[in-house]
Amino acid sequence: MSNTGSGLKAFVPAPARKMLKRFILGDSGNAQGSSDASNAPVLFDDFLSPEEFLKVQHWALSLPTDVTREDRDWSIYITLDFGECLMSRMWLTDDDDLPPEAQLFVDRVRELDLVDDDASILLGVYRWQPSSGIGEHSDAHMHTAITFYLNDVWKPNWFGDLIFYKSKEDRLKGIGHAVSPTANRLVINKHTVYHKVTYSSKLAVERISLQAFVVPKKDGSS
Repeated sequence: MSNTGSGLKAFVPAPARKMLKRFILGDSGNAQGSSDASNAPVLFDDFLSPEEFLKVQHWALSLPTDVTREDRDWSIYITLDFGECLMSRMWLTDDDDLPPEAQLFVDRVRELDLVDDDASILLGVYRWQPSSGIGEHSDAHMHTAITFYLNDVWKPNWFGDLIFYKSKEDRLKGIGHAVSPTANRLVINKHTVYHKVTYSSKLAVERISLQAFVVPKKDGSS
């Protein structure tokens, strides 16, 4: 498979350890083979087995999450009006102390055969507080983004949806595609895709996700 420059391989059907519910976001009818597929965000439902999901979830909930948006230098222009997002330490897949639960998750992501073999993955846990969200942006500074949702229950009226824009024209018109933070759902989107997270309700619980970024190696370095 060819390297796309974003840390993702060109999207083609690949063997997997199990049949996953796969959707190409923004593609008509959620079909699996459109000409737009290589650039569209990809969604997998029931990504981990129930046992694996519980293992990763319990680990995520046990982590200290005392890093703030200010600590991470998030742009004030996309966070000013939103509640806090508390974060754990971030690990690289090359780190000697990568937790086994994080390694399990990374192994399952690599089994999709969408991430370049020589790419490192940076990952950690985000705990989005009630009334939190983030404005429109792309992840150009961190390359491809991988988001995995960990809440057992998320009510529709809590909002907190991930909104993707298929094109610049759609973004300017405010026409996006919404993804609800459903348990055991994985979303992969390239750094070129503009997106945002809608306000979660002040009545919502924390929205917990495992957030990862693909960091391709260039010229022998990460």
